[in-house]
Amino acid sequence: MAILGIDISKKTFDATLITQQGQKHHRPCDNNEKGFKKLQRWLKKHKVVELHACMEATNIYWEELAQFLYDQGYQVSVVNPARIKGFAMSQLRRNKTDKVDSDVVADFCAAIEPKLWRPPSPEQRKLRALVRHQEALQKTLTQQRNRLATCKDPDVRSSLHRLIDTLQTELERLEQQIQSFINHHPDLKKQQKLLVSIKGIGAKTAIKLIAEMYDLAEYENAQAAAADAGLTPSHHRSGTSVRRKPRLSKVGKASVRGALYWPAITALQHNPIIRALKERLAAKGKCDMVIIGAAMRKLLHLAYGVLKNQTPFDPNYAN
Repeated sequence: MAILGIDISKKTFDATLITQQGQKHHRPCDNNEKGFKKLQRWLKKHKVVELHACMEATNIYWEELAQFLYDQGYQVSVVNPARIKGFAMSQLRRNKTDKVDSDVVADFCAAIEPKLWRPPSPEQRKLRALVRHQEALQKTLTQQRNRLATCKDPDVRSSLHRLIDTLQTELERLEQQIQSFINHHPDLKKQQKLLVSIKGIGAKTAIKLIAEMYDLAEYENAQAAAADAGLTPSHHRSGTSVRRKPRLSKVGKASVRGALYWPAITALQHNPIIRALKERLAAKGKCDMVIIGAAMRKLLHLAYGVLKNQTPFDPNYAN
């Protein structure tokens, strides 16, 4: 099977092809539909039939190319950029260019054989697009409110008031549209119902998890899901002198971590399992941020559990 390593950015990507004979070829392309077709013609030129393509999860720039390659019948892996960086360091790669980076990704794919990526369904893609648009508008609304708080010019203030009113109206409409969309898709509706059964997770947080971790129930275990969200603790201990405090690794999906912060605060008070976790950690002298991080991780574990087992949250399950 041929290997394709891809270093991707917003406008372009570089591809390194390792043929079955071990030969390497390089091709830069534009990160758009025209560039994707150019890549496909190039692969056919090299008589590629079976292919394992690998790329980094860089922002959202990889999504359309990964979907295109998957639709062509190729195997696709999307990996955390930290893994590629670590692999490059282990290989003592001293240069960093787009061509070199795609070569590193190709070598990583050939050596490690990362797990295959499964694309979201059409309804999952639609939901994710709506949720991300809603978040972007919410950020814009916050920015305009901050401007209004410091602006003194009456004409500018009038304009800002109109803009804020428009944004608020659109956000309300979007919220109704998103919930209506979920209600019309039984699988999404069932996932939301299962997630909101967990004390601490509300409707909005459930929607965020469904949109950004659509494959949550497909992880090998709850720990793997937490690691992908960057919610696992990172320890720094070496010899007798290095004794840093453990902290969240934050090597993973920042959007999921952000979505779980306030639900974790709520769950620390109202979810009996997480409240018991808080008491155990507090008895060991753990600080508040460590406890909150543990609560976020536990919430994701519980979310994984209810979706994996297709069973609502039961605080007495362990008993």
